[in-house]
Amino acid sequence: MKLALFLIFVALTSFASCQSAGQKSEYKKFATDADVPRIEVAVAKKDYDAGAVVIVDSRPESAYKSEHIKGAINIPIGAPDDAFGVLPKDKKIIVYCS
Repeated sequence: MKLALFLIFVALTSFASCQSAGQKSEYKKFATDADVPRIEVAVAKKDYDAGAVVIVDSRPESAYKSEHIKGAINIPIGAPDDAFGVLPKDKKIIVYCS
């Protein structure tokens, strides 16, 4: 059930930033929500099942502690830039916020 809810959230409110293995990666900040790439549910599920993604929960820590997707990393919106250092550079990053 949580996976189904996760996939709905991904489809409606999440974004992805792809990082290719073997390339020098830098995290990009987007000026507006409209500039943020989106990911389709089927693609997110396939990548999640294959272990090819890292899921980031961008909600406040209290919401994350209450409930989150198994394996998700909590990096709340507004976190300092150094908080992103825990993210691997060779996996797709899927961020969700609700």
